[in-house]
Amino acid sequence: MTKNDVSLPSNRAFVIQLQANSMTTKFRHRGRIEHLASGRAMHFPDEDQLWEFVDGVLARECGGKSDPER
Repeated sequence: MTKNDVSLPSNRAFVIQLQANSMTTKFRHRGRIEHLASGRAMHFPDEDQLWEFVDGVLARECGGKSDPER
């Protein structure tokens, strides 16, 4: 792996499904997210809960947050 390659570990992979009408208003995304390695999933009503789920799963499953700046 060269220094320009990005490491994308599979235990940090998620699938996000957005509701068809959720993109009509900026930052009002609603849908479902699933962590592929653990199978944990939830429906989210807004972007804040989406990122709370990601941060929570990564803290439990991978020992760290998704983005240290948030």
